Amino acid sequence: MGVTGVTLQVLPDYQLRLSFPNGSEAVINMKQRVRAIRFGRLSSSELFQTARLVDDEVVWDDGTHCVRASINELLDSMQMDR
Repeated sequence: MGVTGVTLQVLPDYQLRLSFPNGSEAVINMKQRVRAIRFGRLSSSELFQTARLVDDEVVWDDGTHCVRASINELLDSMQMDR
């Protein structure tokens, strides 16, 4: 998936909003995931707030810790919550 035109917004309560060029949006609730090993470092709200898009990944990096997840991985995790 290319990310041309995709935007990322960090929302309160460990949520991310991805907006796509076709007008669709996905809100990904990470609140439960930050309690798991894969995303445990993101339980730091300061680190979570650093989210940015790099190529086809969301990257959280505070200079000490770096966590990466592909857009597809995050969208898949959103589907698992349903």
